[in-house]
Amino acid sequence: MLTRLAFDGYRSFPARRRFDRSQPLQELDLAPLTLVIGRNNAGKTSVLSLLHSALYALAGDGPTPLPLTLGGRRVADRFADMLPERDTLSVMEWHLSLRNGHESHDLCARLMLEDNLDRHAGPTVSERYWDGEAYPPPPGPLQGSLLPETLPQREALRAEARALLSRSVWLGPLRTGTPAAPALGERPSGAPPIGPAGEGVSALLAKDQPLFQGVASWLREHADLPLRWEINLDQRRLLARRGRGGAEVSIAHTGDGVHQVLPVVTLATLRRLDRNSTFLDVVQQPELHLHDALHPALGDLFLGATAQSKGVMVVETHAEGLLLRVRRRIAEGSVDPARVALYYVDDAPEGSTLQRVQLLPDGEVEGWPEGVFLERYQEVRAIRRAQRSRG
Repeated sequence: MLTRLAFDGYRSFPARRRFDRSQPLQELDLAPLTLVIGRNNAGKTSVLSLLHSALYALAGDGPTPLPLTLGGRRVADRFADMLPERDTLSVMEWHLSLRNGHESHDLCARLMLEDNLDRHAGPTVSERYWDGEAYPPPPGPLQGSLLPETLPQREALRAEARALLSRSVWLGPLRTGTPAAPALGERPSGAPPIGPAGEGVSALLAKDQPLFQGVASWLREHADLPLRWEINLDQRRLLARRGRGGAEVSIAHTGDGVHQVLPVVTLATLRRLDRNSTFLDVVQQPELHLHDALHPALGDLFLGATAQSKGVMVVETHAEGLLLRVRRRIAEGSVDPARVALYYVDDAPEGSTLQRVQLLPDGEVEGWPEGVFLERYQEVRAIRRAQRSRG
């Protein structure tokens, strides 16, 4: 449904168009696999939060069109906190490209505080356009959907946004892993299949044999960790074999890397097996607590999850090996570079910027940002200098 998001004036991204409308928007064109890289505190999570915020704004089911909690964490206490430097005179601008069946549409809106002295107020729409046509904004703080009230397809679009949210997963950077005796209850009605901390993974694995076999196969191949379910009348336990020929232990007693990656592998395997599902998943730091040797395998994992699916998986990562594996597959010709988008978020002194890094058919990149993933090279150079200085 959402194919492109362009914005201005959100958190660390300055509201440049407030004073000069010729200033370019920050643009995020979604590919089936969209990778977002950048230094800590540059604004990567802010970009990701706008994706699901846009769906919430279209659905319009909450008390405010901009949710204050995303991915299991509170992103703001009020709308004013989402404005650059919390400037209550600032303006937030959205441009959303939507696909509804065979039709494509554009929704543009400018959000601001009607009374800049009231920091607790919700956003007011100052301008709104649908396919270039202006629609009068509602008076007062916006309630309900951001979509124009007189659109014939308004309710159908709201329902589609609501359904997409229920299928989409936000997997945060800190996953809880799988308990020794997982509860097998269903996720709440209308909730995504997996929660932001990995909630629901145990129930999915217990009731879906192909899914469990796919996850177990990946862990066996890449982490040397065969899995099996032990099922009796009292409990269901996820067991792992520690080392080749070793004794079986509860997965709760394995390392943190297994706990962190299990929800990631489960989600990616779920998407690979269900090719007809549409979704807009966000995965943060899938490499957390994993040895560097496993990072390239994550690249193949996400490529497989999005190879033939109808959904979009947006991955925020610091793993150079993951990106190198994706580039390798493109160079080998097994992956169409058009199905992968790479973005770099930079924390420039004047504010954050979002930059597209073009992936070429030979696996090379065009417009690579200076200094990114050069730490190892710089450390090796420093070691060589130190060795020479000491004779």
